Amino acid sequence: MADIMNATRTDQHITLTDGRKLGFAEYGIADGLPLMLFHGTPGSRCMSFLERAEWVQRLGFRVLVPERPGFGLSDPAPRRSIGDWADDVIQLADHLGLGTFHVAGGSGGGPYALSCALHLPTRVRSATLICSGCPPQTMHDKGGMSRGNRLVFSLARYVPPLLRILMALFSRAVRKQGKPKSEKAKQRMLAQLCPWDRRVLEALGDDPDAKLQLTEAFRQGSAGAYHDIMRISHAWGLNLNSLEVPVFLWHGTADTLMPVAPARAFARRIPGCEAHFIEDAGHMLLADPETATRMMERIAAVWKQDNTRSSAHC
Repeated sequence: MADIMNATRTDQHITLTDGRKLGFAEYGIADGLPLMLFHGTPGSRCMSFLERAEWVQRLGFRVLVPERPGFGLSDPAPRRSIGDWADDVIQLADHLGLGTFHVAGGSGGGPYALSCALHLPTRVRSATLICSGCPPQTMHDKGGMSRGNRLVFSLARYVPPLLRILMALFSRAVRKQGKPKSEKAKQRMLAQLCPWDRRVLEALGDDPDAKLQLTEAFRQGSAGAYHDIMRISHAWGLNLNSLEVPVFLWHGTADTLMPVAPARAFARRIPGCEAHFIEDAGHMLLADPETATRMMERIAAVWKQDNTRSSAHC
């Protein structure tokens, strides 16, 4: 019988070859289908919904959530690029004894999933982009994007010092969660989401563990989020034409944080991309049980197919 982990997440860290600490959490089945899941921006290893997600146990997943530099338990590395992330991930995979694995990235984590697919083609079996951030060259049409995200991307492109200040203010607001004034800020943020996203968040309820994801994202201050946004908002340095790994893109057509028009343009730039656009859905696809199950069943199908081929050659 598979070795099932505790219901609560398991926080861990490793020391990388350059001396930095890389924090990560594990969810699911210890000897299950390995999935490296990259958090959004800002984000952290703390994804409480994974502890209750039916697909994790039913499909037999071992979910690993590493934190990028400056988030949570991971030491900062402001000069690292999106392409450099693959080196951190392979060190984690080797530490855990993983031969091959799947990668997925939600929102700001999407580019980092592609980095691993490009640089680790013999180890990564598939890459899944979940409402992913899109390359700058696809961002000409921002119709439907919330005012807050329009501001963030504009500052990152043209006035980075003001973005640094904005992230510092956001970090301070996160630390004040639960105080009277923070409720007004929360309502302003909810107002920028589409109805689908608000329903998903309502279904999750006022889970104190959910707040921990943002709290841990800013554990070391706002620099991690600032540098992550700067990397995503400028040229990624990834040659998408060199992709050999299957890529699955999932995006909600009503997403207000990363609109669907750039996502469609992004999908066309990825060779052989299997794109799924969910009608009227928003940005929180991974937190929606039905949609998350569909995405993970697609990954599990690739894993099963690979195992069948391996058995046939034995």
